[in-house]
Amino acid sequence: MAAAGGSNIGLRKNNEDSYYINEACGLFAIADGMGGHEHGQLASRIAVEQFANLVQGRCLESFSLAEMRGLFTRANAAIYQQQEALHSGIMGTTLTAVIIDEDTMYVGHVGDSRLYWLHEGTLTQLTMDHSYYAELVRQGTEELHIENRQKNVLLKALGPEAQVEGQFLQQTLSPGDMLLLCTDGLYNYVEHEEMQQLMQQPVLQHGVRDLLDLALTRQASDNLTAILYRHEQIDDKG
Repeated sequence: MAAAGGSNIGLRKNNEDSYYINEACGLFAIADGMGGHEHGQLASRIAVEQFANLVQGRCLESFSLAEMRGLFTRANAAIYQQQEALHSGIMGTTLTAVIIDEDTMYVGHVGDSRLYWLHEGTLTQLTMDHSYYAELVRQGTEELHIENRQKNVLLKALGPEAQVEGQFLQQTLSPGDMLLLCTDGLYNYVEHEEMQQLMQQPVLQHGVRDLLDLALTRQASDNLTAILYRHEQIDDKG
C-alpha cells in the first residue's frame, strides 16, 4: 500500500483542515472545519480523531457500511455536544472517510470535500457535494451568476445539527487504482484533467506537492488539503 498527504493554509490566518492517514490499516480521512478559526479547527480535529479511534493498537479485522454510519453518528454527536458546551455559534466540519479492507473500499461522506477514484484511465468523483450550488446543479436550476457566498453554503455538515444523514458507499478496487481525497480549497483551483495527470506520479508525495502548488499558484484563498492513495491488495492487517 502507498499513501501520502499534505495541507497548506492558503491565504487564511488559520488552517481549519485536518487529515488522517493510517497506511498500515488502510484508513484515510479528510475534514474541512467551519464556524470560525478555533471552532473550525476543533471540529475537523474531532472528526478525524473519532475516525482514528477505530484502531486501538491493531487494525480492524473486518468492517461494514453499518459501522461507517455508526462512526459518523458518533462524530456528529461529539461535535454537536462541543458546540452546545461552547455556546458561541455554529461549529461543524465536512468529513470524507475511507477504509480499505483487502480489495473493498468503504466510504462515508458529509459536506463538500471530495473523493475521486482513478480506475482504468478514468477519474470519477465518487462523493456528492452537499452544498447549495451542487443541489441547484442536480436540479438543473443553477444560475450562472450565483454569488460566491451562496455557492459555498453547505447543506450538510457534521456538528451543527443533532442528527445528519451522510452518503455511504462501497466499491471494489483493482491493483493500480488510485484515490484522491481533497478539500474544496484544492479542487476549486485545479481542473479535472490536471488532477488526473498530477496524481499519477510514481512518488505519491510529489503528486500531493504538485497538486497543492498548482492551486497556490492560482491564488487559492482557502485552506487546501490532499491525500493520495495507490491500491495494492492488502493481505494482512497486523
